[in-house]
Amino acid sequence: MGPISGCNNKADVLSADAGSARATWWLDDRGRYLPHDFVPNDLDSRRRAFRFLNLVEIETDSTGVTLRWDISCVSKASIIAAAGFLCTQSRDAHIALEYYWGAWHVERPLSPAAAMQRLAHFAGYRDVEPCRRTMTVRRPLADVRNEGELIRTAYEGWDSRGSEFSHAHDNGLWRVAKFALGFRHDRRESYLVFDHIGEAASATHVFGRKWAATAFGRECDRSQPDFEFDERVCDVYEQVLNSGEPWLDHIRALIHIEGKDPIWVPYRRLVVPAKDRMGAPIVVSICDIRQDVDIPFMPAQ
Repeated sequence: MGPISGCNNKADVLSADAGSARATWWLDDRGRYLPHDFVPNDLDSRRRAFRFLNLVEIETDSTGVTLRWDISCVSKASIIAAAGFLCTQSRDAHIALEYYWGAWHVERPLSPAAAMQRLAHFAGYRDVEPCRRTMTVRRPLADVRNEGELIRTAYEGWDSRGSEFSHAHDNGLWRVAKFALGFRHDRRESYLVFDHIGEAASATHVFGRKWAATAFGRECDRSQPDFEFDERVCDVYEQVLNSGEPWLDHIRALIHIEGKDPIWVPYRRLVVPAKDRMGAPIVVSICDIRQDVDIPFMPAQ
């Protein structure tokens, strides 16, 4: 890449801090700062920037600093320049790393020192091919109270109310209704369909409110944009409904969303058998999206 007219002066860039208004730049394959409008703000242009021009994107706002790049394509010079930018941040600054490795993945919040360590670690994965599939691992139910506040609250609510999932008893499992998905058999009892979709459920967060508004009543394993993901995670619902036993697992999902790049979504999940207010059997799933799942993404993460 040759010289670009209108580039931000490096001193101007380094004068920005995490507490300032939102500002964005690109680092080119030689580590030089470019104005953000150098790359048009559309998906194809951004893909070219990361995968063919080998750029790193820097964004600062009131919440901290975000770096974005493609691990397999980024240049050494641009990563070194990104690390240099992190050196200018205060020790308590919040850093987010958003990188493409088979799909987009996010790590946050990190300190600048921890973020620089991760940048160095990623260098060894430039030519490593990730396993591009959804992975699951079952966890012992005895550990359910150590799986985080959301999972613990859901389990204790289910355990205390005899599995009833109804707003008439909102001191039990219903307390986490906005984070939950509920499924019941269709009229012919041939497959499970969505019966409840919480406004703060992980699926709503990932697939969007438009999906949530149209998924109600549809088959649970053919309702989301990624059927491979559906098939990997939905078999458990029928098993729990038939056995009457809760299921606890960790999942690292690779999810394809129409019109977007694929993303990695790591989460913890509790699935419990329940009954609606009329006593009909249903199954309820509560998921907590978080990075600390028992499925390694990269060694030493």
